[in-house]
Amino acid sequence: MPEPAGTISLERAVSTALARAAERAHRLPVFVEKLALSQVSLPELPELLPERALLAVIEGPRDQLGVIAICPGLLTSLIEMQALGRVTSRPAAPRRATRTDAAISEDFVNGLLTELHLAARGQQEMPGFAGFRYVTYLDDPRPLGLMLEDGQMSFMSLDLRIGTSGQRQGRIQVAMPVPAAPAISATRAPLLNAPDAPAAPEAPRLDAEISLALSVQRAPVHLTGILCRRMLSLRALRGLVPGSVIPLPQNALDDARIETVTGQLVARGKLGEADGFHAIRLGPGMGARLDIPETGRIRTATESLTEVGGQDPFRDSEAAKQGSVRAAG
Repeated sequence: MPEPAGTISLERAVSTALARAAERAHRLPVFVEKLALSQVSLPELPELLPERALLAVIEGPRDQLGVIAICPGLLTSLIEMQALGRVTSRPAAPRRATRTDAAISEDFVNGLLTELHLAARGQQEMPGFAGFRYVTYLDDPRPLGLMLEDGQMSFMSLDLRIGTSGQRQGRIQVAMPVPAAPAISATRAPLLNAPDAPAAPEAPRLDAEISLALSVQRAPVHLTGILCRRMLSLRALRGLVPGSVIPLPQNALDDARIETVTGQLVARGKLGEADGFHAIRLGPGMGARLDIPETGRIRTATESLTEVGGQDPFRDSEAAKQGSVRAAG
């Protein structure tokens, strides 16, 4: 009879999950020699990953991101099994991971996440893998600091022997966000024999108001991503030539701005990458809600935002100054 889930050790559960994923995706024999599970901070993570590893970025519920690092030895073994049907004893070539490598490894990564989710049942030390799937890859760990959320991460490192006779060594590492503790909400007990409070009358809504609201919600809004702004003197501006370098502030990547075409600040975020494109990731509290002041009339297209309802809370005071020359980063 199989052992109950509660009696299976953590190392055995993870080893079985990894072996099943490698066998089903590429018929690759993999044996776990050592398992280490800990928590690390986001700045520590890039230093712990193998050099020239394929970094598979995974995404789960609530847009949570994690990473699975596949060392060159394991990546070479996956490619050899697909091309040759066997694992050789040749050392892995030192090279950067490519998009083709990521495509070959995608089924293995998704299969591993599924097997780890099943293996996590009854294992309190294991992070949650439910709902996580491969989304993109990186060949350099430095952008991880911009893509992943700040805070502690669950870090699992596996030392492997690869091949039927274990002829090649490898390593795979998984970093997952630590789930936040559930908030405890206090509920107030209902009063006994208390009369029901009368419901407040709902204000009537006119069809014209509903139609106007829907039209406004569907109106397109053009946004611009701003890395930073620098103020230059006219002498410096005239001296710019192809190849000139404009120094940027140290926190420029962490303080990117999203603005409207009129310069209204909508949100702040971190500059990063998603699916091969530049992207701005918004964090908690970085977004801004646009409140239109109730003035009793419709604003014309020629009126500026500061002419109606007083000072615009989204426009920086520096943005209103005239006569300054700026270079957008």
